[in-house]
Amino acid sequence: MSEEGYRSREQGIVKEYLGFLDNNVVFKKPVSCLAAFGSFLIPVFVLSLFIRFEIFKAGDVNIIFASILIVIIFTLAGVFGALIWWQRRITRDEGPKFYVNFRRFVQTTGEWLGTFSAITVFGVILVLAIFLSEKYQYIAGFLPFSLPRINILMAFSGLVGGFFIIIATKILLFLLDALVWLIRQIWNFIKWIARYCQRIIFNLLKTIEKNTPIWTGVTWILAIAVIISALTLCFRFGGIFPVIGLAAALAFMGYLMFKRKHYDV
Repeated sequence: MSEEGYRSREQGIVKEYLGFLDNNVVFKKPVSCLAAFGSFLIPVFVLSLFIRFEIFKAGDVNIIFASILIVIIFTLAGVFGALIWWQRRITRDEGPKFYVNFRRFVQTTGEWLGTFSAITVFGVILVLAIFLSEKYQYIAGFLPFSLPRINILMAFSGLVGGFFIIIATKILLFLLDALVWLIRQIWNFIKWIARYCQRIIFNLLKTIEKNTPIWTGVTWILAIAVIISALTLCFRFGGIFPVIGLAAALAFMGYLMFKRKHYDV
């Protein structure tokens, strides 16, 4: 193979690799993909706890069967939660649209948490109430949430709690949108004031520059400074020399006023 052909093939491989990095969803939206993967890991974590503490080796058939059902419930909730993250994945994890991505992240987190909690709490309490009404503490200690008691009312409270989590997320986003809108309006008002003051200053400077020569302005500043200094010396120390300086400064100020009045003559 010629050197040019080898370089062309090498560039083609690099180009395909870079295209894979740019277009693959895992690299474009890592936060969403990691959250979906984390939803899969929760049932794996529960299963690992059951295996570690040998729940499946218990002599009670009800405990073994309830543990298997609980793992299945967590698996269904994890898969459903991962699908929520996959369907609601952030528009893009990078770029200037920070608030849009942050809002979508908060929305998806609330939807995932509410749905996952509703499925797991309802399903787990129902299984424990049916199979382990008196021995539920044997498994409850290995769950990612606490269960003070188990009954049908507590099971349905899981559904209601998950629903309220989703509703609370919607309310939070509504308030967040209003707050962001208010902050933007305040920022726009501050920028408008800054631009208005900038225009006033620039117009004033242009007027001074157009109508007053630079050295005339400097001499006016010097004359005012001499008058202020002479007045300070007169009132503080007295004497003839400060009075002479004040008279000279006032005379020079009169000369500048006369020159200014007859500037265009």
